[in-house]
Amino acid sequence: MPNDITVMVADPQHLAVFRDRLHLAGRVLRFTSSNLASAFESIKSNQPHLVAVDGAFARTPEGLAFIDRVARLAIAGLDTRLIAEVNGAWATTPLASATTAAAPVDAKTSGINTRRAPRFLVLDPLQAVVESSKASLVDLSVLGAQVVSEPVLRPNQRLKVAIPDNNGTLRLTAHVAWSLYERPKHAPDPYYRAGIEFTDASREALEDFCRRHCSEDPLPFREKH
Repeated sequence: MPNDITVMVADPQHLAVFRDRLHLAGRVLRFTSSNLASAFESIKSNQPHLVAVDGAFARTPEGLAFIDRVARLAIAGLDTRLIAEVNGAWATTPLASATTAAAPVDAKTSGINTRRAPRFLVLDPLQAVVESSKASLVDLSVLGAQVVSEPVLRPNQRLKVAIPDNNGTLRLTAHVAWSLYERPKHAPDPYYRAGIEFTDASREALEDFCRRHCSEDPLPFREKH
């Protein structure tokens, strides 16, 4: 039965702001959007009365998939709300009204799958090694991935990618299909969000990897316009 615990999930650049400026009653367990696996397990084990999700994160494919997974837990009395700025102050708002007001997401720039294979949200906080630098895995398919990287990633750039796994490391080559420079208002440093396409991937190895580290349901497809 839900108790006085709140689980908060927010983009890393927003977490400190919400901690200081958003008042939530009871005990608050805070997780970044790059640590969804831990957040989900905490929700399952603690049965909180409230899950508060960063509104900006909730508008992404990863955020929508996470909210859907929480809803499928069917925890009695659980209220899932979005964190948004209301009249100059941070507050929680009803989930339905906030999500329906979200702006349309562009398929290319958001990295939503428009290709030949479904993409799956990476649930574990995995850091791939891309050209000797670390990059966070966002989603993955047998043909490519979306990553977030502080070092610059440029379209058509050739890459060597190493992805940690339980039994070793997946070593792949890839090229950058698209890249966006992002500097969110509250982020300490800018970063690049990029879609990469594998050039020598083993389909069987990546399917096996997805079964262990990714969501069961694929991210929604969007048609190009």
